[in-house]
Amino acid sequence: MRSLIAAIAIGVFATLILSSPAPSAKGVIFPNDSNAVIDVKRDLGAKGDGVHDDTEALQKGIHLSCSRQGTNTKVLYIPNGVYRVTKKLVVQFPEDRSGIGPWIYGQSRDGVIIKLDDGANVDAVLQTHPRDENPGSADWFMRTIYNLTIDVGNNPNTDGIRFFSNNTGIIKNVRIKGRGRIGINSFMNLNGPNIVQDTIVEGFEIGIRSVWMWGQTLSRVTIRNCKIGLEVEGNSVAVENLVVENTPLPIHNKLPKDWFWWSGVLAIVGGRFVNGDPNGPAILNQGVLYARDITVSGFKLAIKSEPLKSEPRYAAGPKVAEFVSHDVKRLFDEAPLQAMRLPIKQEPVVPWETNPNNWVCANDFGATYGDNKDDTEAIQKAIDFAAANRKTVVYLRGIGGSDPNWYTLNGEVYLRGTVRHIIGLGFGRIIAGENGKFVIDDKSAPVVKFENIQAFGGRPPIVENRSKNRVLVLENCDLKVLGTGRGDIFVTNCPSHVEIRSKGQNLWARQLNPEGDSDVGLVINAGGNLWILGMKSEGRGVRIRTCDDGRTEVFGVFMYGFGTPPEDNRPIFDIDNAKMCVMGIREIAFNAPTYNVKVRERRGSEVREFRLKPGEHGWIGWALYSGW
Repeated sequence: MRSLIAAIAIGVFATLILSSPAPSAKGVIFPNDSNAVIDVKRDLGAKGDGVHDDTEALQKGIHLSCSRQGTNTKVLYIPNGVYRVTKKLVVQFPEDRSGIGPWIYGQSRDGVIIKLDDGANVDAVLQTHPRDENPGSADWFMRTIYNLTIDVGNNPNTDGIRFFSNNTGIIKNVRIKGRGRIGINSFMNLNGPNIVQDTIVEGFEIGIRSVWMWGQTLSRVTIRNCKIGLEVEGNSVAVENLVVENTPLPIHNKLPKDWFWWSGVLAIVGGRFVNGDPNGPAILNQGVLYARDITVSGFKLAIKSEPLKSEPRYAAGPKVAEFVSHDVKRLFDEAPLQAMRLPIKQEPVVPWETNPNNWVCANDFGATYGDNKDDTEAIQKAIDFAAANRKTVVYLRGIGGSDPNWYTLNGEVYLRGTVRHIIGLGFGRIIAGENGKFVIDDKSAPVVKFENIQAFGGRPPIVENRSKNRVLVLENCDLKVLGTGRGDIFVTNCPSHVEIRSKGQNLWARQLNPEGDSDVGLVINAGGNLWILGMKSEGRGVRIRTCDDGRTEVFGVFMYGFGTPPEDNRPIFDIDNAKMCVMGIREIAFNAPTYNVKVRERRGSEVREFRLKPGEHGWIGWALYSGW
């Protein structure tokens, strides 16, 4: 029976578990710039002593971080301390009714504790949407939460974070603990895509509830002492290096109302599940499942898979090299019934600069948002000044007001010397002219990171890595990513278009959200190695094109179509004399036709397609497509 892809040998999982690096003794520090940073103690009177009620100060800070009315967006900075709260903190409508932000950075994960009083009658400690139901739209962006602990206390009916964010949204280096209902709860439809990374959840009925979303990515998450670890339903979820301990059921991939097309789609690479129900499985699958490099201890089974549209399949454990819940899709019989296993790398550590004197503000060199003047020279001057004085960070103040409210980049900006971090403190909005570009070359720092730089509806600048060995890191950016050298590229939480033009160049992406129409591909891999964990896309035309012997591997795709006319023969995935595997894909299109062609694959001169047959249901849920 072709029911299971498994192998005896499996890599040591401990080598895959790469936790977030320990911060410096000072933690995260920002410059003393009140036009860019709101310090909840200094500016809003929070005490952080665990005694005084800091609810009002934190709530005001969240509001001010988002607001563009009469001011500019800013980072909300929370220094170390215990911040007692008595009510739910909510990302409200600012005066301009913007759905953007906030940007919340704690000084350190274990040093910043937002603690809810025991017995509080609230449904969450923090909620990132102003409504409890009916989101109204999927236009809520850039919820950014770093380096803090949420303590729900003894409140069995309370969630830690009710997380809602579209296209870009991140919870990173966060601990959520206490006796509560759900640690991280998606809680409302039209949510996602977003990412949870380097985060610990402990002590809840459900650790993470990822349901009725447009895609979610979980990267290096640990869940402890819950009843259910991860619950998936009506969503496509990509997971890497998930640890679940002392939890009866680590993963439940559910089937709502016996309708296959809304079952959970789960692609997981790297999992360690310890001390659960000795009579049950570690993974209970009723939907679409791809699982790889799983180890279990304390369970009867590693995987129990009883989905619709496939016979039951089981994996005993304690190690599972590879498992698929449904038959492998392929266009050529010689394609293996397994994935390629491209090498996986974690993003390199870019040390946080804790000396405020090493931060340079580009606004001090003439960069001005909203004046429709070219800021290329000002940004380059700031970088050159920083490099000449061995400083490391160049930042832009967050924009404010209504359109036009962006910085403008019409030329090329080169990263030089010691400058390793370009960051927007708030909404760092830059719109490019035809030649707007940031360049990483052999004169750049060994690792360069861009953070919180977004065009948001305008033409994004290109960021090009043309170096031999410099590393480019993007986080929370929608810059267009271009690889023309040999230096590695890492992309996290970015609604970016991507193009690799250089043979053998490597790019690792976690939570990628390219959107729009394209004849050639929103993501193009021409000869490189492209690894994606979690991708959501919408629009018409080619999503990913792999050609020129490139290699592409994607875990977890949520494809939302706007309707494909009968004459539109552009595929979702275009493989042209190259190699590609997709693990876990869901395609939907409401009240409109889905893609006519799901995959087009060319080998030599022969071309084959996965094409809709007349009268066939166009939605798909695939565990594995093998095109290599």
